[in-house]
Amino acid sequence: MKTLFAAKLSIVSFLILSCIQKQNTESDIVKIDSLKKTEVSIHENEIDTIGPTFSTIEFNVKATGEELKNFEDGIIPWISIDNPKPYISRIIDADKIVLKASSVTLIIDYPLTTPAVFVIKSSGQGFSRRQLITEISKLYHEIYKEEERTAKTKTVPLDKREGLVNRNKTDGKYGVWGHDISDLDLSSIEVHKNSNGHFTLVLNVES
Repeated sequence: MKTLFAAKLSIVSFLILSCIQKQNTESDIVKIDSLKKTEVSIHENEIDTIGPTFSTIEFNVKATGEELKNFEDGIIPWISIDNPKPYISRIIDADKIVLKASSVTLIIDYPLTTPAVFVIKSSGQGFSRRQLITEISKLYHEIYKEEERTAKTKTVPLDKREGLVNRNKTDGKYGVWGHDISDLDLSSIEVHKNSNGHFTLVLNVES
């Protein structure tokens, strides 16, 4: 069984968001998370707190073939973050709009020592599960790539690890620890809505 890590805002994440609100300008916020291929733009007045839970978006995948031996109810309750492509067409209600918003803040803080904050934009009337997992997968890959590029302590290859096969902690931009991207699956997203009407996505990641 996988272990659920509810990637809810840790104290570190909360403090980062508090600092964003009280101290930083828009350009300062961009510097927090300026991946080369990702445009990040957060206005100060968009974030006071992440607000209470507005909804939960679940990612249930229809099991087929050999998968049915492990998932007798026919449902896989998560989807791969590393490689969601083979499973996207099997997501239940993959193209249903599950969040009507033109843009949302996405926080990725697992397994990161330094959380990453992004703004993602919808491609139409809102966000579908298909778009969300596609965007999340892309950003995770960018994070791991940037981590390896900026780290002095590099990731130990899997075939050279001794004892526990968990990924070693690296000292790059994000301080990734414990898990390779191939270990990570997304089970659900908690949607929070603050007093300004802005949505923040908090990931429930299994590893």
